[in-house]
Amino acid sequence: MSTTGRTRAAVLTAVCLLAAPTCLAGCGTPREPAVSLSPADTLKAAQLLLTDRCLTRQGLTPPRPGHPPTSAADARRVDRALFGTGRAELTLTLPSGHVIGHHTDGCLAAAERLLYGDQRRWFRAVTTVNNLKSKAPSRDRAAYRELRAHALTEARALLTAELDEPSAEHNEFTAERDERPPS
Repeated sequence: MSTTGRTRAAVLTAVCLLAAPTCLAGCGTPREPAVSLSPADTLKAAQLLLTDRCLTRQGLTPPRPGHPPTSAADARRVDRALFGTGRAELTLTLPSGHVIGHHTDGCLAAAERLLYGDQRRWFRAVTTVNNLKSKAPSRDRAAYRELRAHALTEARALLTAELDEPSAEHNEFTAERDERPPS
């Protein structure tokens, strides 16, 4: 199996294991979305799936803990593809004077645009809310809640579609798993 297939299969396996308690009785029948992760885990799983797909389309192996890149050059290519290159296109100066920057290119930025809709607005809201907490302006807190709700809807739809109509990599993983002798 290709590294890409293992990566995507790992994401799907994690989602399936976390969602298993909700679908054990009704698997194979019409149901509510199979993904019943916490909101934070749902967003993380969707973002991982999107960034993995993006990296794979570029011929790169998505990074995983315990699986170092084959070379420093590969690590740099994955880093640039994932996080973007050049000067950060989005910046925000906090009241403390610290400047926070973020790229609009790269796989992570593409995933944010797909999930949150308005990457620039999301960057401002999440940066402000995460750094200022309860002192964040109410408009930023409202934008954070609105965009996060939008992203959660998108993430659930994406993950449910992936579970209902698995990708070719998932089918390859399942076939390989079924061919293994019992341990």
